[in-house]
Amino acid sequence: MKTNITANEALKVAQKYHARYKIPGIISDDINNSVHFYESFFYVKGLVWVVLSDLKDNCYEGSDEFTIVISDEKSEVEFVLDNNGISQYPHIHIESEMTDEEFEEIFGNDEKN
Repeated sequence: MKTNITANEALKVAQKYHARYKIPGIISDDINNSVHFYESFFYVKGLVWVVLSDLKDNCYEGSDEFTIVISDEKSEVEFVLDNNGISQYPHIHIESEMTDEEFEEIFGNDEKN
């Protein structure tokens, strides 16, 4: 399957994002442990790279990792799944409260999928 970026490039995208937005956890340099490829992933058009940020000595309830979801098509992070599986968008700055319609326009409607 032809991809726009490699696993190494996806790892670099995730590491930059991880540092810039202070995502919790540690991303392993071992691509086999930290980078995964998917032909489809919810809320992302096209192929996807997923990079895991391991929460060592996790004191939180939920998973022991954060998941950084990268669009292969755009070569950029779409969103992060926190340790509870909740989508986070640290790269999108929101000035004020959004209406439900504005939120749906940006992030989509859960009922459609």
